[in-house]
This record gives sequence, C-alpha cells and structure tokens, in this order.
Amino acid sequence: MALITCRLCRKIFTAAAGRVCPECQKRLDDLYLDVRNYLRDNPKVAFNVETLADALGADIRDVQGLVDLGYLERDLPRGGELQENDSRQKLAKEFEQSLTQMRAAAAAAAQRKPVSYGQELYSDKGRKK
Repeated sequence: MALITCRLCRKIFTAAAGRVCPECQKRLDDLYLDVRNYLRDNPKVAFNVETLADALGADIRDVQGLVDLGYLERDLPRGGELQENDSRQKLAKEFEQSLTQMRAAAAAAAQRKPVSYGQELYSDKGRKK
C-alpha cells in the first residue's frame, strides 16, 4: 500500500482508495448531508463556497473539498466560465511578468562584480571626502 498525504488535513495515511484520509472522509460525508439539507431548504438562494461555509458554520476548506471531490457541482452563470478563464489568464500574465522582472533583477545582480566590505569601504568611490 502506498503512503499518501491527505488533501485536507495533510496527514500521511495508507491509501486504500481516494486522496482523503478516513477521518476527513467521515467529516466530509457528515458535512455533505448538512449541505444537501441546507440547499434543499433554500432552493432559490445562490451560494458560493464561502457563504455556504459561513451559513453552516463549517470550515471553508471542507466545503471546498466537497466541490473538489465532486460531491457538489458549481453552477456558474452563463459567461461565468469565460470570466473565470479570463481572470486565470490575467493572473497567469501577471505572474509571468513578475517572473520576468525577478529574472532580470537576478541577471543584473549576477553581472555586477562582487565587492567585499573592505573594497566598498576603502575604494575611492565609497570614500567620503
């Protein structure tokens, strides 16, 4: 049997099936029943993971785990998927620009000649007159 890290609590466990440890799986099963009943009692209200977790007094990671594991489906409004993809692409571009700037700064720092403290202190450029 393989050792796997639980996706929710990050504990290591022997995996018989799934990527969630038995304790978290039991907690998710119990939460799923509560979520299902809550959604059934409030059919006309739109929820996201955060508001659903707040309404039930549950941990947001557990509710997100239900979505990630396929217990709950996301119902995005029309065009919502496009907006989500656009925001992901925007974040990816910002991340790429940040990486480019960091690489340029690292390259500039590597091109500078290393100077010891003594050279910096006693050189003509560093000396105060």
